[in-house]
Amino acid sequence: MTHPVSNPQDGGWRRFALWPSAAVFVLVWAAVAVAGPETVAGHVGPDGEVTRWDSKRELLTVFGLTAAGIVIAFGGMGWLLARIPASAVNLPNRRRKEYWTRPENRDRLNRMLSEDMGLIGAATLLLMAWLLVVLTRAGDHRTDTWALLVPVLVFLAAVIAYTIHLAVGSRYAIPGE
Repeated sequence: MTHPVSNPQDGGWRRFALWPSAAVFVLVWAAVAVAGPETVAGHVGPDGEVTRWDSKRELLTVFGLTAAGIVIAFGGMGWLLARIPASAVNLPNRRRKEYWTRPENRDRLNRMLSEDMGLIGAATLLLMAWLLVVLTRAGDHRTDTWALLVPVLVFLAAVIAYTIHLAVGSRYAIPGE
C-alpha cells in the first residue's frame, strides 16, 4: 500500500536534495577542470600548510569518482531498500521496527529512509564541492585552516545531530503515539 506525502514528517523535499547538490558539485568540478591550476593541494596539515601537491587531474579523478559513487549509492537507495528483507532493516527501537517493517508500512519506510540518505548524500556532495574549491585555491604553500576545518566540523556536527534526531525524534515514530 502506498501512502501519500501529506504528513509534514514525510519530508518529500529530502528526496530531491541530492540532485541539486550533484549539479552544484558538477559545476564546481567543471570550473576547476577548465580554470583551475595544474598543480593543486593534495594534502593540508592542521596548520594550513600544504604538505603534498598533486596534479589537477588526480584531484578531479578522485573527487569525481567519489561523487559518482555517492550519487549512485544514495540515489539508488530506494531501489536497494525495496529489495532487502525486513529482517535486514535496523531501527533503534523494537516497537518501531515491528511497525515499520510490516508489509503495509514498508513502502513508506523505504521512501523515508531513502529521503534521509539522499539528504546526507546531498550534504556530502556540497562539502566535497567546497573542499575542491579550497584545495584548488591553496597558494603560497598554505590555505586558511578555517576554510577546511569549519565546514568539515559543521558537516560532522550536522550529520551527528540529524542521525540522533532520526534515532530518537518523531520522524520514525509510530503514527498516533
